[in-house]
Amino acid sequence: MRRLSWAIAGVTLLCPMLMGQAGPYERQKVDVAAAKRGSAVYTQYCINCHGAAARGTETAPDLIRSSLLLKDRLGNELGPALKRLAGHNPLTSEQLVDLTHFLKQQLEGTARNRNPAVPPNVLTGDAQKGRAYFEGAGECAKCHSATGDLAGVGKRYEPMDLQQRFLFPRSTKPQLATVTPAAGPAVSGEVVKIDDFDISLTDASGQYHAWTRGPNVRVEINDPLRQHHEMLDRLTDQDIHNVVRYLETLK
Repeated sequence: MRRLSWAIAGVTLLCPMLMGQAGPYERQKVDVAAAKRGSAVYTQYCINCHGAAARGTETAPDLIRSSLLLKDRLGNELGPALKRLAGHNPLTSEQLVDLTHFLKQQLEGTARNRNPAVPPNVLTGDAQKGRAYFEGAGECAKCHSATGDLAGVGKRYEPMDLQQRFLFPRSTKPQLATVTPAAGPAVSGEVVKIDDFDISLTDASGQYHAWTRGPNVRVEINDPLRQHHEMLDRLTDQDIHNVVRYLETLK
């Protein structure tokens, strides 16, 4: 009996301690500010494959229904998964955490509202004006064709996703750069990593090169999406609505 009493006392003392600790399945509490930053990360890196609402497309799975995301805590599952993706542009640890807060926010919003409101209507423009901009001032027709690469694009994507792909396209071509250091010849090749501090690339022979960026290191980027990025500064809201409306008609 004495041993049993000691056992009961031990359990009684241990239970409050265990209850006070975070369990392995305790949900990640969403940081609203981090989720807002994570939204920008998602738009830049994820939206073209996983869709505007993270519900997936024909090229990538639904993240809201992902068991990996359900188990993830601050990137401990998502981080390794991203590293396994071939050709993925790795995020910083801060971006990864912000992204998890955004995705958890989306997941919780879905859980609270099983019948979400109808997405905003982005098809408010004039298709004929959109076509005129596409073929004229926007210079889109120089690289794209309604009967070529964009044939049927209006039936492949929902309007919100179509708008995002128009504004923030992702290129399948590698990013190329030429680096001219203070001493030595210029080196051109495919970018491996680039940020405000460093740049690395592989040249045509496959050799790896890396530099610390500074005033004596000139970096020239051959960005295949340069024209799209420059167009963002010229587009008006009405231009966007008109072009998206036109693209939606390409069935």
